[in-house]
Amino acid sequence: MKRGLAIGTALSLILITPGHAGANRNNSDDLPPNTGGRSGGSRGCSYQSAVNSSVPALVLLAPARSRSQTISTRPTFAWFVRDRESLPMEFRLYEYDPVSSDAKLVAEILDENFKSAPGIMTLSLSETMPQLAVGRKYLWQVELVCDRHRPSGNPFADAEIEVVAPSPALDDRLERAKNELDRVALYEEKDLWYDALAAVLRDSSDSQLENWRSTLLDRVAQGEAESEQFQQSHIHRIQR
Repeated sequence: MKRGLAIGTALSLILITPGHAGANRNNSDDLPPNTGGRSGGSRGCSYQSAVNSSVPALVLLAPARSRSQTISTRPTFAWFVRDRESLPMEFRLYEYDPVSSDAKLVAEILDENFKSAPGIMTLSLSETMPQLAVGRKYLWQVELVCDRHRPSGNPFADAEIEVVAPSPALDDRLERAKNELDRVALYEEKDLWYDALAAVLRDSSDSQLENWRSTLLDRVAQGEAESEQFQQSHIHRIQR
């Protein structure tokens, strides 16, 4: 199945490097294959990195094969990069049509300063990016660009996200929460994965939040090797 989708017009905002628009894309309406949030095998951008690690080169920090929820219309996305070499990255966000389940590209980041760093990377969507719509479902994808001329060899992964409206009761409880720790507990109680993860990755000074971060990272890790690398990762924060 091809990974490309036709570029949609609604909510469209594309941040690209001039001359590279569509370089790695096909004119297709097919969704990317479901990767379970992991790049294929342990393949990276060099033979040596693939030989030396059983951990995938790229892991999206989202529960595998489930559409996790958020109450934020500008959520934070997070992923793990294994290899130390800094590589160009590409980020894409697709929106599912609520009737047909077809998908269209609504945002894309291809700028020359968007590069990988080893460890956990977080991407926060600012006012310059499209605001997600409550009640809509999306698919997000990260790609490491090993070779722009051979995109089929680039490690990539995708995951799904659904934006939901908070209930009045949850709004009230969040407003009355004394601190971020209380809010994380509420997010976890309501299965709001992206909100909980964003909170624990944003603030690392509180020991109790560190415990929450460890718990959430273990939830997406597959095996001890992944868990160890996630837990020891430096966090790199990006905003677009």
